[in-house]
Amino acid sequence: MSSTLDSIISNVESDTLRKKLCTALFKTYKNNNNYTQLGTDAHELAKWYYRKKDKKNTIYYTELAISARKKAIPSDQKLIKNSLFNLGYFQEKYKNYEIAIKNFEKVLNLNEKNYLKIRAYNHLADIYDITQDPYNAVENRLQVFKYLDSEKDKQKIINTHIRVAFSYRKIGKTKTSQQAIRHLLIADSLVTKISKPDPEDKYLITSNLAILYHSNGDEEYLKTRSIKGLSKAINYYKKSELIAKNINRPNYLCSNYYNLGLAHIEIDTVDARKYFDRSLQLVQHKPQLLKSIYFGYGKLAYKRKQFHQAFKYYKQCIDIFFKQENTEFNTQPNSDQLEKIDEKWLLLGILKTKINTYLDKGIYFEDQNSYLNALKTLKTADQLIELIITSDASYLSKLHWRDLASEIYVIGLEACYRANLLDKAFYLMEKNKALLLLQDLNRSKEELPEAILEKELAFKNSIASLEEKKQGLSEQQQDSIAILVFDQKTALERFQDSIAGDYPNHFLAKEIPTLISLSEIKPQQNEIIIQYTMAERIGHTTPYGYGMIITNTGNQLFKLEGIDDILNNIKTLRRLLNQPFTTAEDITIYRKTSNDIYNALFPKEIRTTLKGKKVTIIPDHMLGMIPFEALVTDLNNTNYLIEDCEIDYAFSLTFQQQNAKISRTAAQDFLGIAPVNFPQGLTALQNSNKEITAANAFYNGDLLLDQEATKENFIKKIKDYKILHLATHADASDSIAPWIAFRNSKLTDLELNSLQSQAELVVLSACNTSLGKISRGEGILSLARGFFKSGANTVIPSLWSTNDKATATITADFYKNLSEGQTKSKALRTAKLNYLHNNTDAEASPHYWASMILIGDTETLLPQSNNLWMLWTGLVILVIIIIFVFLYKRRVS
Repeated sequence: MSSTLDSIISNVESDTLRKKLCTALFKTYKNNNNYTQLGTDAHELAKWYYRKKDKKNTIYYTELAISARKKAIPSDQKLIKNSLFNLGYFQEKYKNYEIAIKNFEKVLNLNEKNYLKIRAYNHLADIYDITQDPYNAVENRLQVFKYLDSEKDKQKIINTHIRVAFSYRKIGKTKTSQQAIRHLLIADSLVTKISKPDPEDKYLITSNLAILYHSNGDEEYLKTRSIKGLSKAINYYKKSELIAKNINRPNYLCSNYYNLGLAHIEIDTVDARKYFDRSLQLVQHKPQLLKSIYFGYGKLAYKRKQFHQAFKYYKQCIDIFFKQENTEFNTQPNSDQLEKIDEKWLLLGILKTKINTYLDKGIYFEDQNSYLNALKTLKTADQLIELIITSDASYLSKLHWRDLASEIYVIGLEACYRANLLDKAFYLMEKNKALLLLQDLNRSKEELPEAILEKELAFKNSIASLEEKKQGLSEQQQDSIAILVFDQKTALERFQDSIAGDYPNHFLAKEIPTLISLSEIKPQQNEIIIQYTMAERIGHTTPYGYGMIITNTGNQLFKLEGIDDILNNIKTLRRLLNQPFTTAEDITIYRKTSNDIYNALFPKEIRTTLKGKKVTIIPDHMLGMIPFEALVTDLNNTNYLIEDCEIDYAFSLTFQQQNAKISRTAAQDFLGIAPVNFPQGLTALQNSNKEITAANAFYNGDLLLDQEATKENFIKKIKDYKILHLATHADASDSIAPWIAFRNSKLTDLELNSLQSQAELVVLSACNTSLGKISRGEGILSLARGFFKSGANTVIPSLWSTNDKATATITADFYKNLSEGQTKSKALRTAKLNYLHNNTDAEASPHYWASMILIGDTETLLPQSNNLWMLWTGLVILVIIIIFVFLYKRRVS
């Protein structure tokens, strides 16, 4: 800082005069081209204003410092980096998180000393933790290890392990909890190896281990009613209590007593109350914990069935979020208030408990008003979920929040079921289906030039290759790969940011389209829609299941009973479907199992109405893993459901509606891809070339066979064809990166998400393309979903490894039926029935004919040659009519 500026700050009391003098001084620097001194003084003046809590001048002078330091000759990257860091820091403190992130990222782009990079990564992780993006937080925390020396930076390494564990813990999944525990145990082992360990580190390690064991104990208790895990957590809490007392940290004790109260709710409500009281006595040392303490009291009252007392505590808790007092008992915050709060994750968990409390009160007292209050509270939770889903959080973090949202929606469904509120129930069912896919559909993909698409694919291919390398590595080695993956993701994000301004619809659209309402759905007389929702009300427990039947004569909401039996039967059915029948016992077990599933999923009163109908199934959870058409409806004669009705599937009715609005303008009919042989150790598919050749007989187009069936050729041609048929290997259940095999390499789902398709129909004649990880609230994350994301209107995937000879027969018949004018769903049904009726014994097993299902649009898709023939036929008929009318009039005249 110059002596002149120091004198102005020290001696001038009037802020107006001070600013006037600073402005004159800085003008002098500019006139003399002394940008180095201007940068230094502006930087120091900004820090002074920050200490004075003057937000406007803090930001103004920091930005001035950055601008001046960029103009200074010679330019000093270190000084620029310091000012950029300060701007990020100030914006973080002022809760302008998006601007803060951009400035910290600019710090990381400048090649200067590592200590600022370490701080920038930690601040980025802190912001991502605050903004409910724990996956991004973990990735930034892990980057810090790159810049630490194993000998010189032992204390920093310990701190980083603790911070990584904290971010992993916030994700709340079993696998990430294990990672958190691993990092804490590493930190614990390192503490013993340094000469002067920080006692606070020992507290943070012990207390975080306690919280993780507590989470595991809650899960164990819910499943088995065992308190072994909770007792282990309590033991660790008591260890951390002793440490907090020894280092005289009442704020730590406040948190510890609160956690002990939570841990005792299921074990001893008297002790739980005692610990909450102790926490409240110390809350002046940690005032931000007050709302959580009130929440703890509320949970305790709920456990004791003291519902009114519970709601009183929930109200006190929620009022603190919005800094309000004396509001009405069940007043709900508005969307503007919700957007401004930081701890959205905490409020969402509180609202979920409040909804559950209203529901249980309604059941306990048979009180309809409680169900309505539950749904009123759910409306607020729904607004909060929408804010999180439309934020800039990473895709994995959004899936994490969809998980919690799913639990909330299924609680609401129970309230709707008991209050018989069909419209609201339908809304919740739709909201619990493929919402992130719907959000992706809202982004335009048609305008990306090929060169940009290729560059984006190159980044994603690199990421997928690194992810694949994780297989078989130790957890520590996987962390090292994760750092490289993060570098590639960062490079991809920078590339996307650089072009986002030119293609805002592709990169910046966040909105979710308005959900279709129940009143908007107008089924035809021969049509039945059955929507299912299945989700846990509390994680890791048996899910609840509901169904809604929608017809032109009325709608019905029903509850699925015996969920454990349904799920076990689905597992058994899947095992039986994976191979043809070989014994009479196989057939008997299959008949019984599939008939039990049929009876559980279809209420008795609608079973007879299915015959001759077009039935659209919207499955959820494990229901998406079975072909409904292969369910046995009659044990006496082994009648399959496909013999009674035509079946198609959808992700959601809103998705179906929005996807139909997309204009698809592919010029050519058919592209068939069959690598036949594979270099990746996969078995050859000798009948796959016959499969696509047979289809090509009905739909003109191009074939990529053998050596031509490369990933690069497919990517180049994908947007030019109405029908894409892939006869190959695939695995959507690959835990690292789901893939589709081509002759030379695999296409991962990450790459697939970048592709732009104009396809009216995609046929995935490959194994397991409709399977994948089940994500609550989104459904099965399958390769079929990836093709919808790329722009497809209809996808026919497979549910298990198919027999290529049977598949070739069915698909050839399907294309014949489709070319003759049958709808897509009818053409597939006809082909399956023909196969079923033309084969006997083991060859007629559902294994051979039931694997392929139709998702999406079901309408006709005629070959262009048929369209031309129909056009010429129409013209000839028109000419004949005109001549006839002319001759008739002439004769009359």
